[in-house]
Amino acid sequence: MFPVPLATSSEEIPVSVFWEVVLLYHNRPYLVNKLVTANTKISLYKIDCKGSFGHISELFKLSSILYERRKLKELSKESLNDDFIKSFVECYDKNFKLDKINEETFLDSFSGVYISVQVLISRRSTDHRVLELAIFDKDTNSAIFLTAYENSEDMLTPNFPYEFNWKNGCFGLNLQNFEDADTSKAEWLALTLFPKLLKWSQDDGSKNTIRSLSLVALDEYCVLYERLKRTYVKDLLKDWIDKAKTDPQKYIFEDIAISAYLICLWQNYPKEEINFVDCGCGNGLLVYILNQEGLKGYGIDIRKRAVWDIYPKETRLEVGTVTPDSSFPDATWLIGNHSDELTPWLPVIALKSSRKTNVFVIPCCPYDFGGEKYVRKNTKVSAYAEYLTYIEAIFEKCQFEVDVDKLRIPSTKKVCLVGLTSCSTDEEVVKVLEEVQPFIESKMARTFIARSNVEAVRNCTQLKRELTDRLIFLIVDFLLKEEDLVFKKDGQFWNKGLTYEIADLATIISSEDLKALKLQCGGLQTLMKNFRYIFEVDKGTVRLRQPTTYHVTKEKYRTKPCWFQKNHPQGCFNTAEDCSYKHSVP
Repeated sequence: MFPVPLATSSEEIPVSVFWEVVLLYHNRPYLVNKLVTANTKISLYKIDCKGSFGHISELFKLSSILYERRKLKELSKESLNDDFIKSFVECYDKNFKLDKINEETFLDSFSGVYISVQVLISRRSTDHRVLELAIFDKDTNSAIFLTAYENSEDMLTPNFPYEFNWKNGCFGLNLQNFEDADTSKAEWLALTLFPKLLKWSQDDGSKNTIRSLSLVALDEYCVLYERLKRTYVKDLLKDWIDKAKTDPQKYIFEDIAISAYLICLWQNYPKEEINFVDCGCGNGLLVYILNQEGLKGYGIDIRKRAVWDIYPKETRLEVGTVTPDSSFPDATWLIGNHSDELTPWLPVIALKSSRKTNVFVIPCCPYDFGGEKYVRKNTKVSAYAEYLTYIEAIFEKCQFEVDVDKLRIPSTKKVCLVGLTSCSTDEEVVKVLEEVQPFIESKMARTFIARSNVEAVRNCTQLKRELTDRLIFLIVDFLLKEEDLVFKKDGQFWNKGLTYEIADLATIISSEDLKALKLQCGGLQTLMKNFRYIFEVDKGTVRLRQPTTYHVTKEKYRTKPCWFQKNHPQGCFNTAEDCSYKHSVP
């Protein structure tokens, strides 16, 4: 059936691992196929069919699949019912058996033929959907994938059948003919997909990886996320940069993704029962989107942001302080989106608020109960992983049923914790609070101090002048230690120095000065960017900036003294007439 071998593993694997890997690819194709953003699993069947054909896959020709697909108004669970599979088989065996099963039953079986029906959703447009059939044969240990396309349709997967098989302990990838092997899709199968499957097969399972979007329906999330982008992004971008002065690509799309996740998460609850409080709401965008989508709730933060002014009046944003003594008795959900010092307190505050208050947090900076940084104890895992475990333990001590999930957001801190309240009586709440209080007290080095409503300036502009000057001259000397000479206009040499990794500079700066820089956002890189007329910083590297000329900048800097004339060993690269900055008279 599939006589053309495209790739074969050099190492043997157990047959159970083969099926686990095949099923992982089938269930989560977006892990390796970047054209797919999600999949909707329709049905998994066990099929028992006898007839005058060699293998059941012969009944599922691509032309037949395309013919039956054209009859459907849409690719949905309603249209892709049992009758869809029956249409391929009934004419060959009227007595065939078709039984719906779950994945656990499939994995526990040692024999039989199974058919899976699912819909793949395009990353480019969630309106573009593709029907995929997979035939799993446990008797021959083979898995055949089939997708039929119209001629004008964008292909998300190979437009020809391909087979994974397990034989004599080896993992193989096969095609039906040589013509298919000489295509770009076959190249993707052999050079991208198959190596990924082999890597999965060699994983010992020791890594406790968190699946992304495991608590929501992935296909529904992707469709909703695209709709929210179309609805809100264009208008938000108009005023965002002027008001928020932050990267819209990060903050707008991040909060849209979080909004989509929460809306999907809350679909199991009647909309009128949702009443959220976003504790430390920051720019307020999450509150705005949730309010616009008909969800009741408000945000609270210690200070107002300028960007709040772009939202309509019905967006509820309040200036206030959330403390360990705060209580929100009407709230059904407390949200902590990068809530910093409040993060460990949110389960406790929710417990105090009411028996119906749940919690959603995205832990970021690791803070403990007293407002000081969390002190790690287990160096065998990352600081972030340990902090997540710590926050999860707090949830459990407060008697929340906690689930851990991973969001699709443009942030390095993607993990969220969802805590569902489990206390059924007020007496139980009181008892849990009494039990958790000694734990909290043992973790507090001092009384909790709320963040100031005046934002601290940490962009290196408030550093002592003596420290700033010392660091600048130290860095310049380092950049000039190796010469790279260029000709000045008067024919003399000028050393422009070499380019270095910013990390290299840390070796020449004292530990005391490094400590002062670490208290600033961006540290050394921010300091050098503040002096952009001296340094050129790009992608983690730094070099001296060759002084700009007057004809490029016009009058912009002409009144400011030229730093290079006074401080560079060969003076300024430009003449007084050409330089953008003011040269002093010798």
